Amino acid sequence: MASLTDKKIQSTYADLLTVHSSSFGEGITSTAKRIFDGDGTSSPLLLSTNMLQVDGILNLKEYSSAPSSPTVGDLAFINDELYIAKQ
Repeated sequence: MASLTDKKIQSTYADLLTVHSSSFGEGITSTAKRIFDGDGTSSPLLLSTNMLQVDGILNLKEYSSAPSSPTVGDLAFINDELYIAKQ
């Protein structure tokens, strides 16, 4: 995990992520908001407290066989097929 310890703001702000909001300091809420870097460059990600949206290409790791211990909701791309783990 990256750390900001002993780093100066001017050398790290571009690496920080923020959300677009009509209210300053609102953070993540139940409404999906676009994610930006510290320079204001937008990403294809929109995030809320209960949703992740990708406006663009989503690349998934491909497996040759099913993962041994999937968690409910895990995605796997196996032999050109997309699988979602369920109960």
